[in-house]
Amino acid sequence: MNRPPFSPDIARSARQDLGLSPHQVAEQMNAYGVVVDITLVHAWEAGEYRPTEDELFALADVLWCRAKDLMGIESPRTLTEHRLVRQFSTDRLARSIGMDTARYERAEETNTWSGDGRQTSALLRMLDLTPLRLAQATGQPVAPQSAIPRQSRPTWSRGGTR
Repeated sequence: MNRPPFSPDIARSARQDLGLSPHQVAEQMNAYGVVVDITLVHAWEAGEYRPTEDELFALADVLWCRAKDLMGIESPRTLTEHRLVRQFSTDRLARSIGMDTARYERAEETNTWSGDGRQTSALLRMLDLTPLRLAQATGQPVAPQSAIPRQSRPTWSRGGTR
């Protein structure tokens, strides 16, 4: 299983800033329904192991921070990273945009996007992306600004009709 990027230093610092012990972090994560033990929390903070997506999301909640912070990234670059910073599972996002989960997962694996107009619109809304950011995240070529046709503006007459 591919695990998300993770910054052990940021996780440890966030835990210490809250005055929590690794044991307390494990207990709170278990309360969220994500079963972990203290040795796993230590392994994350030592950089020996990275959390799964579910563990990352629960850890962010326990540490009162964003998943993006724990991932140690300035801004998401890939479709997967955009989804992770919004704390969506692939299944939840796929259902929300009206796409089969396996098809959405393939889009992340291949870093391509082939959704229809409705799915694309829903994806942009769910991940708070612009079309340009989606193109950049999926490695699609982006047309230069001058090559994008300007939409014609409505022409209004003095009487308020076209």
